Order: sequence, then C-alpha cells, then structure tokens
Amino acid sequence: MRLSAAPLPRTVRLAAAVVVGLGAITVLPAPAHAATAAFAKESQWSTGYIGKMTVHNNTTTAITSWRVEFDLPAGTTLGSYWNAAMTRSGSRFVFTNHPWNGTIAAGASTSFGWVASGSGEPQGCTVNGSPCSGAPTTPDVTPPTAPTNARYTAGSTTTLSWDAATDDTGVVEYQVFHRTTQIATTTATSISIPTPPPMVTTFGVRAVDAAGNLSPFAPIFFGQLPDTTPPTAPANLRISGITQTTMTVRWDHATDETFLVGYEVYLNGVLISKTSGTVGYVPFRGFGTYWVRVRAWDSSGNFGPYSQVGIAVDPPPPTPPVTPPAR
Repeated sequence: MRLSAAPLPRTVRLAAAVVVGLGAITVLPAPAHAATAAFAKESQWSTGYIGKMTVHNNTTTAITSWRVEFDLPAGTTLGSYWNAAMTRSGSRFVFTNHPWNGTIAAGASTSFGWVASGSGEPQGCTVNGSPCSGAPTTPDVTPPTAPTNARYTAGSTTTLSWDAATDDTGVVEYQVFHRTTQIATTTATSISIPTPPPMVTTFGVRAVDAAGNLSPFAPIFFGQLPDTTPPTAPANLRISGITQTTMTVRWDHATDETFLVGYEVYLNGVLISKTSGTVGYVPFRGFGTYWVRVRAWDSSGNFGPYSQVGIAVDPPPPTPPVTPPAR
C-alpha cells in the first residue's frame, strides 16, 4: 500500500511513505506548547512577598487543564496559596488547576498566587511539561521503570506495598489494579484495602509520569502459581503519527489468562521501551526503513508473539536542472 504523505516538517518534507502492514499515517507538526506561565511579585517586604503566576493559552483552541511546576531556592518557603491545588517534594512545588479554572479559552489567561517567606523566585518553571517561557522542548516519551519489591501484608486490613519507580522527569502517581480493574490511585508507595477472602488472584501496580507515560506493572500475587500460557499478540499495531524526532505507535490490548504485565517495543530489532499502555514511541531520523515490533508479557514471564509493522520513508526525487530560457 503506497501513501502520499502530507508535507513533513522541513527536515524531511517531500518524502513519500510506504507502509508495510496495517495502519495509516498522520504526519504531525512539531509539538505545540499550549500554555506559557509568567511570574510577577505583586507586593514585597523585607521578609517575603506575594507571588502571582499567570497561565496563558497561546493557541487557537481551548486547553482543559494545566500544571505548573517550579523550584524555590534555599531560604525561601511558601505559605498560603490560592486558585490552585499544590503538592510539594523537597524544593519542587507543583500547582494544578481546580475543576473550575482548568479550562482556558484560546488567547485567555488565568492566575494563581502564594505568600512566600524569603526573597527567592521560581526556578526551573514548567507548564504542562514545557518551559514556562514557551521555548521549544523535547517531549517526554520515556515511561518510568516498574515499581520494585511489590508485596502485601495481610491482617485486619491488607497493605499493598512497593518500592518507588524511577523516571527521567519524575513519577507523579501510582495506579493499582486487580486484574484488569483499577482500584486505587496514590502518590504514596502503599495502600490499604479490605482483606480479600481466600482466593487465587493477582494485583498489580504501575507508575505514571507527568507526561502520562505508563510503566510496566509490578505484580502482587495472592496464591497465584506461575503459568506457562503466553499472552496473545497485540492486535491492530499501527504507526499513528510522525514528528521531526519521533514516531507514535499504537496497538490494541493483548489478553492473558492471569495478569498482563506490559509490552516491549522494538525498532529494527532494538528494544526501545517497556510500558503497560497501548502507545509507544520510537526514534524517527528521516529517510530510511523502520520495522516496529511489539510483544506482551505476563506476570509469569511468558512472552507472547510479536506484532509487526513497517514503514519506508524515501527521499524526494532529484530536482531537474533548470534550463535557461532561449534568447
């Protein structure tokens, strides 16, 4: 099947794509930065100040949520705040919208504020994962690692615990599942649940980063014995988008008789990432042939068969020489 691609970003424009396997291609522009955030001191005194952060939607469509993060230098702390929810990890402060001020129309703004003790101003500011200034940045497409040492302690209630996952930008939450059903979300590394009746089953916990990337699951076994049946192959594997640096790959869920831990994503035989979601990203370097393979694995370590899709991006034909007009 031969497709004519829409104009690509400048570095690879005029290319044509041949897709081997299932799926059509949507050629995407470089990622847009939907919001900027600007800091100002509304008032100041010898021991502190009132800070204001204005979030501006600089696109032509509404955004429905925002998340502003920054560090405050040593010696400056934050007291009361308003018009946002806040969490803190060390010197890093994270502000997110309330339900009533998350939507910002095209060209519109909203703001939140705080009282600071000390004179230090925000550093390393990001809004929705991009610099607050709106300067271009590389999108985060790397999933966190899976939580480790997942375990349970039974008593009057049962505690599910795990050791923290790691991520290049930071884990923002953990999602806990019983088989295929999500039962909890937490920023901690344990939860308490009612002690289940005697059963043979599996729970699982995965990490999520600020960009929404999902780690593989860490399984927690309740009497579950290892099995030898592998998962099915992921269905409907397709390349759904291309930017200047990345190809987006999507697939439909595989199935497993016990607990599906995640998927491995390969490009031209090289393992690129592991995730429990149904979207992955592989590097795009312009002209060439790209073979993407994805396979699932379960809580017993059984790997299912690969699904595969390929794309060949050809250079444009040479430009014919210009013949000067006859005089």
